[in-house]
Amino acid sequence: MTEQNEDLFYKEVEGRMADLQQKAPEKEKKTGAERLNTLFSLALGLVILLGLLFTLLRMVG
Repeated sequence: MTEQNEDLFYKEVEGRMADLQQKAPEKEKKTGAERLNTLFSLALGLVILLGLLFTLLRMVG
């Protein structure tokens, strides 16, 4: 009886492992808030870089 239970458990676990290995990992889609956050971060970074560039040009020129 114990051997049969172990065998059933082993098959169940191996079946799940085989399914997990065969499936490609699913990519999560970005939500609107995540896209907006990324866009805001990029825009802020560009503004900071432009500000530094203009400040440097003023000091040199």
